[in-house]
Amino acid sequence: MIERSTLTTVLVRALVLVIIAMASATPTLIAQRIPSAHGFQQTYPGAIAIGLSAGPNFNVGMSGPRATCDCEFDGGTGIGSHAGLHLDVHLNRWFGLRLQGLYEDYSSVYESDFAVAVFDETGATADATARRRADVSLHYVGISFQSVWFTGPAGMYLLAGAGVGFFAGGTLRDEEFITTPGFVYPSTGTSTQLYEDGDLDQGRDPVRRASLIVGVGYSVPLARGIAIAPELQFDYPLTSVIEGNADWSIPTIRTSVGLRFGL
Repeated sequence: MIERSTLTTVLVRALVLVIIAMASATPTLIAQRIPSAHGFQQTYPGAIAIGLSAGPNFNVGMSGPRATCDCEFDGGTGIGSHAGLHLDVHLNRWFGLRLQGLYEDYSSVYESDFAVAVFDETGATADATARRRADVSLHYVGISFQSVWFTGPAGMYLLAGAGVGFFAGGTLRDEEFITTPGFVYPSTGTSTQLYEDGDLDQGRDPVRRASLIVGVGYSVPLARGIAIAPELQFDYPLTSVIEGNADWSIPTIRTSVGLRFGL
């Protein structure tokens, strides 16, 4: 027959083992039961989420393409777009790494007003005002690496990193208009003169685009392991658009909505 002291010892040891087992299992059970606001089923090191994103780019051209006229562009603006994928990997609860790939449109328009000598309707020469306009369509395939700081359960996160973009095609339309009424160009007999309309890389060497990236986003959980995330990124280029024109670059403000799936 088992003595009372021996039985008590066995029961105490068993109870201690059960408590230890429950304590070690509780964090895992909680993590599996509560979905993360960032699109992860649980935020353990190595947790992965994949996302789809798209939206408009607000492009701000610095300087501009060099025209054949005696004029300089002070800058330009334009609205483009982007679409792509990103992969987020948690290092811990607060920090992660992102690999992002995008197809982007950096379209922008540049204008400059200047004085020009033209003919009036009587055939006499006179000074008038003209406007030079360069309409640029520019496309890149880019990849970037970013560090992500998940700031807390509210869903906001910050990111910073660097990227590189590869030229994927573009066009340039370079034309001039006389804005003073009643004047025409001697060469065309009209108030418009077209200098170029074709591929941007025709006679030019587009440069691989290197840039620094900072941004902020906010994840809104839709279901377990699924979140929608509006995001804002500022992409500042370290390189010019084409070789030989170091002043021409295109920073962009990238706004997007992403759909993220925790794996």
